[in-house]
Amino acid sequence: MSERTLRIVVALLGLYHLLTGLLALFAPGTFFDEIGRYGAENPHYVGDVGAFTAAYGVILLAAVRCPSWWTPVLLVGAAWYAAHAFNHLLDIDEARSDARGTLDTILLAFGSAALSWLAVAASRLKPQPARKRS
Repeated sequence: MSERTLRIVVALLGLYHLLTGLLALFAPGTFFDEIGRYGAENPHYVGDVGAFTAAYGVILLAAVRCPSWWTPVLLVGAAWYAAHAFNHLLDIDEARSDARGTLDTILLAFGSAALSWLAVAASRLKPQPARKRS
């Protein structure tokens, strides 16, 4: 994967996490109803999740111009998604349906694998010297 492609992926991941986090933080009821319906609704905890998710989006966006950050930031995301998938596995029967609980768990595990793969790709990049502006 080229540095340019990975930079775009990191930027898109950053935007996705920032927007998802802001939704959960500022519209916890909507987030709960449309995305995270597990157990009883608790707007405070949904907002907490939104704050964490938005913060991850911000650090991804900050990393766009710092390729040396990509591997550690992506690895943190991979660990987070793995833990998140495990939590969903424990509460799989709390989802709005068994199919949704299973799908969410699988998608989060896939997200962890994808972030791990991206971290490996980032670690293999050869740093390019900065271009001089004329």
